[in-house]
Amino acid sequence: MYSSRLALLFILLVVTACKNIEPPKMGIIPQPNEINYQEGAFTINDKTVIVVENNIEAKQLANGLGSFLKDKFNLTLEYSTTAQDNAIHLIKTSRDGDYGAYNLNIGKEGVVIEGSTDQGIYYGLQTLKQMLSPKANIKEPLLNYVHVNDAPAYKWRGMMLDVARHFVPKDSIKKVLDILAMHKMNKFHWHLVDGIGWRIQIDAYPELIKKGAWRKVKGDKKPWEDFEATYRDSSSAVYGGYYTKDDLREIVAYAKERYIDIIPEIEMPGHSEAALQCFPEFSCDTDLITGVYCAGNEGTFEFLQNIISEVVDIFPNEYLHIGGDEVGKESWLKCDKCKKRMQQENLQTAEELQSYFVSRMEKYINTKNRKLIGWDEILEGGLPERATVMSWRGFAGGIEAANAGHDVVMTPGDPLYLDHSQGKSEYEPPSWGGYNNVLKIYDFNPVPKDIAPDKKHHILGAQGNLWTEQVKSLSHIQYMMLPRISALSEAIWTKAEKKNREHFINKLDVHFDRLDEMGYNYSGSSLTPDYDVSYNKVNKVFNLRLHNELDLYEIRYTLDGSNPTMQSELYSGPIEYTTAIELNAMCFRNGEPIGFPLKKMFSTGFGDQCKVTYSNAYNETYGGGGDKALFDNKFAIARGDDPSWQGIKEKDFEVLIDLGSVNELSYVGLNFFQDIGATSVMLPTKVIISISKDGENFKTVLDEAIATQEKREPIIKTIKSNFDKQDVSHIKIIAKNRSVLPEWHIRKGPAWIFVDEISVK
Repeated sequence: MYSSRLALLFILLVVTACKNIEPPKMGIIPQPNEINYQEGAFTINDKTVIVVENNIEAKQLANGLGSFLKDKFNLTLEYSTTAQDNAIHLIKTSRDGDYGAYNLNIGKEGVVIEGSTDQGIYYGLQTLKQMLSPKANIKEPLLNYVHVNDAPAYKWRGMMLDVARHFVPKDSIKKVLDILAMHKMNKFHWHLVDGIGWRIQIDAYPELIKKGAWRKVKGDKKPWEDFEATYRDSSSAVYGGYYTKDDLREIVAYAKERYIDIIPEIEMPGHSEAALQCFPEFSCDTDLITGVYCAGNEGTFEFLQNIISEVVDIFPNEYLHIGGDEVGKESWLKCDKCKKRMQQENLQTAEELQSYFVSRMEKYINTKNRKLIGWDEILEGGLPERATVMSWRGFAGGIEAANAGHDVVMTPGDPLYLDHSQGKSEYEPPSWGGYNNVLKIYDFNPVPKDIAPDKKHHILGAQGNLWTEQVKSLSHIQYMMLPRISALSEAIWTKAEKKNREHFINKLDVHFDRLDEMGYNYSGSSLTPDYDVSYNKVNKVFNLRLHNELDLYEIRYTLDGSNPTMQSELYSGPIEYTTAIELNAMCFRNGEPIGFPLKKMFSTGFGDQCKVTYSNAYNETYGGGGDKALFDNKFAIARGDDPSWQGIKEKDFEVLIDLGSVNELSYVGLNFFQDIGATSVMLPTKVIISISKDGENFKTVLDEAIATQEKREPIIKTIKSNFDKQDVSHIKIIAKNRSVLPEWHIRKGPAWIFVDEISVK
């Protein structure tokens, strides 16, 4: 179709690739596997033509590029099917290549993007667009001569979004897909169904969206606490939402234009309270609807098969996710129907019954020309013959499945759960689970060494998972995605030997501008100041070092309690101190603050002189670092698993602190933790602080009752006492434990006190 002149152009472009010039700072993410720059530049102008084959997909790609250039540079380009100079050529080749592979060449005559598939051309266009953005850096459409030869390292590059806990509107889903597309991600795992919400219209069972899509709002209880499905027009407050089939088809089409496959998840056999409160006849014959489908009821399988038949009609891609995780099997062992099923099928354990359930559903899914994929619990009792495993509880399930010849998508909670916190600041928005920062994700390798060499091809790739227990808005979704999805995209697109952590960090500087231009709410956690403290025993001086995860940009600080500005002291080396300091530090990018501030009082703790005596021993599991933990200048964050918390179970926190010498003090403070939603840790009911000059006669400087807070979110409460300056050698602190959790608490049993870092000045 194209002239020999164009073929010659392509050859010349490739030949000139042998001279690689230092690349400009373009910030292309994910990093192309081969990129070679040459001297010279091509400028797109109003005479430039977009040359494209005459087919529907190619025209859509060309139109997308035309709209981009119009919006970005106010250029209206003409289209042609004839090869020519001063043009952007989009070419679908007949040559073999990896699915999604592309070549991008820029030379004197113009731009050539070619791929063996339309998807490859689309990815080439994403690279080209990044070369032309953000406008803050690229004032005109000028492109350095370059040759790019690129292809994805893995087939599966995805993200899961949970919309069951908090419904996400259709337009917000599209914006999530836009973020994935710009990073060349190709899978969107859509968690449409869970115990507390059914989000997909099923014509055969309208009750699922009439009732299952809505839940009663019960005070400040979490959605999963005492969950009760209800109707939208209920007299009580309700919360929820669902997608119509038209909504779903619209989103599927939107994703297809961006070469993203949508994998719907229909949970079974567990996590199904919403469905079973609508259809209790498919629950086991027990007194309680547990959220687990009855495996002995033939109606259960008919119900789920009817649902699947409608789901596959909406979603055309090859995989259907059935969940299969965290199945409480107690009801099966009590249910007469399930017991009978086990006898009929000669099943010895509940795990084998689960395997029967999953295998039976897999056979039906296969009749619909779909592949079953599930969380790694589907390994329990034996894995169905053709099932694909999504390994989330670490790598073990994925290793077992791959070595047995099954395809695997690696998605371990550490580090790929995007609902986990990405920063340590107390100002971070609510999160769930552990701590996964940007570089931890960037360093992720989907193929563990324990997989046999001849089985490595079974690792399809990886995905990040964003559960929404704490995430209720598009803005918060974007915050949890970015820039971590940027790191993940490079971890699974770029070949391991081509990855460069330092280069990626530098590219983020440009990418932040790009994200700003697009209006995305990305996280600055990786730029929030962090610290470490060391003590020089010889000079008796403390050294405070400041840094951030990416080691980018300026950190400015104050020691007088004021907020840092660009006129504040620039951090250039360790801050030495011998008396307590009140640090307030902030990172600045292009003269503007980014991330969160670091606000801490760093006490001397009086070095090795200090001795702490406990009336009640702290728990060994929650030792915080031992007897010196309360003066180690390591401040715990608002997470119960932070190792700096020191825990006392049931009894009072009561310590006597010998400072080792007499010192002039006017302040004593310390931190306590509470997290009702996830732990048995509560604030103390009272705190008493006393001081003494001689260690025998004590004066009370604080006797404060602490009000009970029923707030479910984590709390760090600082208790402090300011008093007239006086000589002090000993400090006594008593924090009263309520001993037993109150009746309204979601847990039962003994209460804990968590304490951290005593500061004095």
